[in-house]
Amino acid sequence: MRLIIADDHVIFREGLKLLLSHAGYTVVAEAGDAGSLRELVREHGPELVILDYHMPGNDSAAVLAYLKQRYPELKVIMLTAAQSGTLLKQLADAGADGVLLKEGSATLLLDALRRVLAGERVIAKAATERIKDATVALTAREFQILHLICAGESSTAIAERLTLSPRTVEKHRENLFRKLEVNNVAQLINKAETLNLLQ
Repeated sequence: MRLIIADDHVIFREGLKLLLSHAGYTVVAEAGDAGSLRELVREHGPELVILDYHMPGNDSAAVLAYLKQRYPELKVIMLTAAQSGTLLKQLADAGADGVLLKEGSATLLLDALRRVLAGERVIAKAATERIKDATVALTAREFQILHLICAGESSTAIAERLTLSPRTVEKHRENLFRKLEVNNVAQLINKAETLNLLQ
């Protein structure tokens, strides 16, 4: 069974690769950033990708959506340290075949791999509990724009980065203010931090 590991921490990738090889899986490629993952999948044709949410190079949720659309048979497990139920729900809604937490055990990971490859959808119990507790429902694009706003980028800069019109970005900004019940950027950042949306 051919896998690709995508995580920006080399030592984590090496440990995961060792675990998987002992379990009989073949890691055909490793990605240190989300941007290179698309090409690696095209080149190697894996059956499964283990993808970390927090990686440089691209929005991992957008990469997930791209992979699931382009390669319907490809299984993708999101492996994340995120604690936000809202963020975990976003990953589940984006079509991940598995949503696992890095705090889980190797046994849980291998069990999830086996089940996902057998056609099941696996959401870690801890992730499911956090998703149930999620109080805010944001789309993948709203999440993306929230992070950029909190990083100090203007609507014009965000529009250029995401190839959107400034008006569209402003509409997303209005939706974020409404959903998070805030009136300005300072309140938005504070609320996002309180809800663990900026991990």
